[in-house]
Amino acid sequence: MDQPELSIVIPFLNEEQVLPLLRERLVKIRDRPAAWELLFVSDGSTDGSTRFIEAWASEDPSVKLIVLTRNFGHQNAVSAGLSFATGNYVGIMDADLQDEPEVLLEMYRTLTREKADVVYAVRTSRTEPKLKRFFYFVFYRLYLYLADSPVQADSGDFCVMSRRAVRLLLTLPEKLRFVRGLRTWIGLPSRPFPISRPARAAGFPQYSLHKLTKLAFSGLTSFSTRPLRVGFVCGSILCVGAVIGALTYLGIALFTNIHLAAPGFSTLVIVLLFSNGLIFLYLGILGEYIGQMFMEVKARPSFIVERTINLERTQGSDARD
Repeated sequence: MDQPELSIVIPFLNEEQVLPLLRERLVKIRDRPAAWELLFVSDGSTDGSTRFIEAWASEDPSVKLIVLTRNFGHQNAVSAGLSFATGNYVGIMDADLQDEPEVLLEMYRTLTREKADVVYAVRTSRTEPKLKRFFYFVFYRLYLYLADSPVQADSGDFCVMSRRAVRLLLTLPEKLRFVRGLRTWIGLPSRPFPISRPARAAGFPQYSLHKLTKLAFSGLTSFSTRPLRVGFVCGSILCVGAVIGALTYLGIALFTNIHLAAPGFSTLVIVLLFSNGLIFLYLGILGEYIGQMFMEVKARPSFIVERTINLERTQGSDARD
């Protein structure tokens, strides 16, 4: 079988309502490479999504399916798809049509025209609720400040990459994957592609607030050690403040006739609460790093493949076997 020009990795989780709409959009695309493959990754779907893709794959050999044994998470599902992709160029998009296939083809043409290795989407507008948009804003600004190799604000996994970029991504040994961060870290020539992100075509978001928070912490702690310096900075500030306070009270006692009638109970309580809060904050940050090390040291695979359809190559359970 000839190598496809473009592989598109599409992870999904319980997207039964939106997959027929996605198929309709993909089938209607005419200005596309002559040879392409659609790599759908079922990340533990429990509805009819997997059956829908199986039926589609039986009709079209360019549609391929990777079924994971359980829900390993979006980032690991993306990594599973990348490990099976064989195209000269590889795109990543979500199945909910917030990542539009027509836009992905435009990014593909930009990539081939400009001879870059990565073209990634940058969202100029969003349709999510205001609170969710606020959390996205806070996360990306924190990430830009903390990360040693930060991604561009409001970018995501929606992108097209060269075979060289994919090959380098798959050699990275992390088990806890933050694909957009790893994509930036490898440092290959990349281009932003502004888009207006539409609303979901159907169904409900599968990324809960808990999953988004977990992904945010993973991204912040995977690419920077700056949060670990919070303890040193805060401790230094508290120590300097304590010395200044002690010298102030000593000066009052030695050089003035002011006698403090009240022991300053309220001030003491506030200081204790503040300092203890900082201690627990730092312990939490430290715990995130220790948790990351714990998961990495165990070296379990990022995903396990149960079965595949229309894929000739036998692949191991992890992209980095």
